[in-house]
Amino acid sequence: MESMTRTTSTEVRGVCRSGEISETVVNTVAEAKGVDPLDLEPLYSAVDPDALNRLFRPTPGTPSTTRELQFSLAGCLVVVHGDGEVVVTPPEETDERKATAAAGQD
Repeated sequence: MESMTRTTSTEVRGVCRSGEISETVVNTVAEAKGVDPLDLEPLYSAVDPDALNRLFRPTPGTPSTTRELQFSLAGCLVVVHGDGEVVVTPPEETDERKATAAAGQD
């Protein structure tokens, strides 16, 4: 089970409460892009779903970790946090951040 919220920016946040984190990633990216999850490129094109699930599998009695993984999927920046939160930034905002960062380096 997961929950998703759209922040005031264009990022979309999903939280994996139960199940596999890979499902939360796919569903959150689909929400951010406004498409059906089946219309996305496969998750394995960006990251090994089984390894992702193992890395972020909750361990009963163990507090959330500071673990974090970033990768791109379907043009979106995906950040997976150790507490099960998934933050997806769609391509438009990702491109704007790159342009702003590049302008600031002049």
